[in-house]
Amino acid sequence: MDKIMNSKDKATPLTTKKLYQVHPEMENVLIVAMVLGKTEPNIFLSRNDTQHKGVMTFTLRDAPQHVVNCKYWGTREKVEELDGQIQLGDIVDVVCPKISLIQKSDALESKQAQFQPVSSLPVTLVVNEGQGLIERHSYHDLEKYTEIRLLAHQSHKPLYSVMNLADVQTSFSDSKAQAFHTDFLVVVGLVRKAREIRATKEGRARRCLEIVVFDQSLTSGLTFTLWHADWINRAETVWQPMKTVLHLIDVKVSYSSFYKGCILSFTSKSLLYENPVGTETQHLKTFASTLARTPFDLAVHNNSADTLPKAEDIQTVMTVRQIYARAEGHLRDTNEHFTAKLYAMVTRFEVDWPDRVLSKKCKSCNRYIATRKDLCDNEQCQLSFSLGYTGQKYDYFFNINLQLSDHTGTLVEGRLTDAIAMKVLSFNCDQYLKLNPQELEQLKWRFLLNNVEAKLLIKKSNVLRRKMMAIIIDLRPIELEQLSDNIAVF
Repeated sequence: MDKIMNSKDKATPLTTKKLYQVHPEMENVLIVAMVLGKTEPNIFLSRNDTQHKGVMTFTLRDAPQHVVNCKYWGTREKVEELDGQIQLGDIVDVVCPKISLIQKSDALESKQAQFQPVSSLPVTLVVNEGQGLIERHSYHDLEKYTEIRLLAHQSHKPLYSVMNLADVQTSFSDSKAQAFHTDFLVVVGLVRKAREIRATKEGRARRCLEIVVFDQSLTSGLTFTLWHADWINRAETVWQPMKTVLHLIDVKVSYSSFYKGCILSFTSKSLLYENPVGTETQHLKTFASTLARTPFDLAVHNNSADTLPKAEDIQTVMTVRQIYARAEGHLRDTNEHFTAKLYAMVTRFEVDWPDRVLSKKCKSCNRYIATRKDLCDNEQCQLSFSLGYTGQKYDYFFNINLQLSDHTGTLVEGRLTDAIAMKVLSFNCDQYLKLNPQELEQLKWRFLLNNVEAKLLIKKSNVLRRKMMAIIIDLRPIELEQLSDNIAVF
């Protein structure tokens, strides 16, 4: 800071100002504020000196009502250093910024406003490397700024002025709906594992995190996507399913052809608050505590025979093409699932690979357990198993991929699970684990390339399932004559 001050007119001292007090005529201003949001660095090649430069935007706040954007320009090294040093929620010193009025008639300002959070004040700050700086505020006098620190959980917009998830889901039933930005108050239902996706324009891999969020109007939830590295880190380390409430501000609502439905996306214009203070947050947390976690925990890895339709009730004959048309194509309706009887050949049945055949479920609550884990994530289950329990904390169940082909195509999503798999295979998981490689090979060829009548429950893709599922309710071998008698044209 001394270096910056030495380059300034010593007759003009550095003065501390609040955001609402600044105006373009001011110089040598110091603003102490909290970082509410920040963009990832935008690195580019300068036209003047062929050096790499960078720019990033911080969204700052120093009072309950006031939010302002501050753009920082500098060398690539300085911008990337600043990105690593200043985190969301930090209190920072903004020294000697250039202060500009936001002119609504300015075409450039209007265009930039589409890609940054909405400011509550008609000013914007610009800091140029060498002429000003942004740095973390000294921790020695943080007690002086207790009011600013409390802003992390005090939204600058009222919690009651949000939309219901159910309303936007209804509006985005097809791809013709126009995307827009709006606010929501939601609970985190599920945090998925982050994926790495290679961006075609940038040529580098970027992490994408998908969160299922819900409110009182839509307990089944919607997908909320995050691409911002800082928020992904927060979500993975801090957010708790069924407990963390988010006030989403100006998130994008759009139709996703991948999900075939409505999704929410965090963009450069968006802001969010974690567990914002307010009665609306408390009401939503209380509501979430009354819900069963099963819809978000199980993600349909295990299907109890008691909850499935009876085999004798499934009589509608369909081809593979008809099944896909109704589940994903032009015959799709609003129903979440349907049943079908399929006459086909078994073209894939990897029953000779135990790692691909058996899955785990918790002995206490029957929730699905990831292959790499031996204990359920449920805190109550962990507590019950910790009190002198020495046995295995999970049971195995069959979870077998089975592909069926007819003259119209191949159904690749077939799934033979749990009690139905035991009935079809004629033994349980413990007996299966005792089979030697030769016996496993014989078991495989009992079904592979044989003609069968399969009765199926088709579950369409939704917020918890990226792809449809074809759960096998019954599977029995048939002769070629019976297969030919039931061939349909479509």
